[in-house]
Amino acid sequence: MNNLKNKIDTWIFDLDNTLYSADSGIFQQVHQLMGEFIKNYLKVDLKEAKKIQSKYYKEHGTTLKGLMDNYGVDPDHFLAEVHKLDYSIVSSNEKLNIQLKKLIGRKIIYTNANLQHTLDVLERIGLTNFFDEIFDIKMANYIPKPEIKPYQQIIEKYDLNPNSSAMFDDIAKNLVPAKKVGFTSVWINAGYENFSDDIKSSKKYLDYKTTDLHFFLEKVNKEEI
Repeated sequence: MNNLKNKIDTWIFDLDNTLYSADSGIFQQVHQLMGEFIKNYLKVDLKEAKKIQSKYYKEHGTTLKGLMDNYGVDPDHFLAEVHKLDYSIVSSNEKLNIQLKKLIGRKIIYTNANLQHTLDVLERIGLTNFFDEIFDIKMANYIPKPEIKPYQQIIEKYDLNPNSSAMFDDIAKNLVPAKKVGFTSVWINAGYENFSDDIKSSKKYLDYKTTDLHFFLEKVNKEEI
């Protein structure tokens, strides 16, 4: 049968706002800490820091990449500072975890965050040691989604067949290169993306859209998708 459960042998998941709810508030903490970092590093007020933060995100894919390119910011220092988070607000979604564990094949996390943040989140959501591989921003040589090079790197590093790989992400534009390299693309629409133009330009690259990853995977496991 032509369904995802039989077609896909490698499942690639974004981390933040994909494997846990965007309502948790974790990313709000990250954004706040990024603004504070820029304010202190560039010696500007917080309003100007927020403008720079948003500008670099749109122009470079991540705020970090913009700071590296324009000011030579040390990426490890930046990532350590902006991930000093209260992880207690993140909780496990047992229904989602059940569906994740029913998937047959390799499971990979691909994130623009660093490894320590990824491990901290996985511990909170009850998925420590569940994923076969974690491909973080350092492994991507700090080249962020949605630049295509790290997607190609993942294919080579893990010897993937793109035609039997699926990628899940909450940011639509991150799925454009995923589709271009041959992955099946699944957009987790959390209803908060700020840049509507990104969504419009990404639409034709989105194979599936859902507002609920648990519900989507449940249908996959039932061979209804």
